[in-house]
Amino acid sequence: MSNKENTPAQNKGEQQSAANSGAGAAGEKTGSLRTASAASPARPSGSKAGGNFSLFLNILLLAAIAVLAYFMYEQDKVVKVLFEQQNSLSSERINTGAQVSQLQSSLQSLGSQLQDQLAETQQASASLTRNLIQQSMQEQDAEIERLQNELISTRLRINSNNPGASQQWLLAEAASLLRLAQQQMVVARNVRTAQALFIAADDVLKQIDDPAIFSVREVLAGELAAIRGVSEVPIQDIYLQLGAISQQLESLQVNNDLQQQVAAGERVALLNNERVEEPGLLSQFFSSLGNLVNRFLVVRRRDTPLDALMTPGQEAALLQTVRLQLEQGRTALLKGEQEIYSASLLQARNNINNYLSGEASMKNSILASLDGLINRRIVTEGPPLIRTRSALDQIILAGELASGRIQPPE
Repeated sequence: MSNKENTPAQNKGEQQSAANSGAGAAGEKTGSLRTASAASPARPSGSKAGGNFSLFLNILLLAAIAVLAYFMYEQDKVVKVLFEQQNSLSSERINTGAQVSQLQSSLQSLGSQLQDQLAETQQASASLTRNLIQQSMQEQDAEIERLQNELISTRLRINSNNPGASQQWLLAEAASLLRLAQQQMVVARNVRTAQALFIAADDVLKQIDDPAIFSVREVLAGELAAIRGVSEVPIQDIYLQLGAISQQLESLQVNNDLQQQVAAGERVALLNNERVEEPGLLSQFFSSLGNLVNRFLVVRRRDTPLDALMTPGQEAALLQTVRLQLEQGRTALLKGEQEIYSASLLQARNNINNYLSGEASMKNSILASLDGLINRRIVTEGPPLIRTRSALDQIILAGELASGRIQPPE
């Protein structure tokens, strides 16, 4: 009984507690709803800003992708154009190489033809020069022999007709020999022949027994000593030496290397250590530092412009020009033209020194030979040889006046 009676009371307490708990839960739910309703107005603004920023980033990314794609497209077009230009340049280079090879072969054949023609010309010139020299010497010997025979025959004829005229004949013979000696000395520049004619004239004057002839022989001895003091120019030796130099040019080639021109530029030190400073640790340190910098860091000057490279045709023309200058010097040597001879050899020497290269010993030998020949005197300046003739002409004139052949001037 007691249990059953207590049960309804307990049920009421439980129902009341449940109601209280439900009311608390409802109050809590109501508070949470109020809180959520109070905080809900701030959410829409934050989500909207985040959406705009992401949209801006997407648009910026799409623009960057579009710009990158455009640049890649343009670069692809440029690469295609460059490839086309490279292909065209390669084809042009191949064509140019073929043309250059053809030009080189033609120039080589032309150079060989020019060398053959030059060799033939040199041989013909040398043989012609030798023949002219021999012919000139033979003509001079024949002329001297003819004059001597004529003089001898004239002397014999005069002596047979007039025995007293032998002295006048000897004087005329000596005067003729002196005149011929002067011609050989001044015109032909033949020192040996002039000396031989003077000796022959002195031998003729020895046969005359006259005290007045002694003074003439004294003057003759002085001019004969002056002739012996004149140095004879070895024209044949110089001519052959120039021909040998022209043949040695075949061992040299034209200096046509751009890299060598660049390497030959002037080197300039970075620091100038020419000043004399007072001794000290600091000055010695800076001096050693400057030497170290100048040792490892050197500037090469590029102020002067580089020479343009020559074509194969210009190289062959340069070599031919040097040979022609040497040949011009040989011609001037034979003609006795001192200025043309020296100028031609000087031009050939400068061209060899500036534009030709090869073995150093050969080039130095050619330059040394040309240096010795440039300043060589090829024209002998001998005495005028007029004193003996003047003295002898006075004696002949006095003899003719004494014999009455000519009348004295009034």
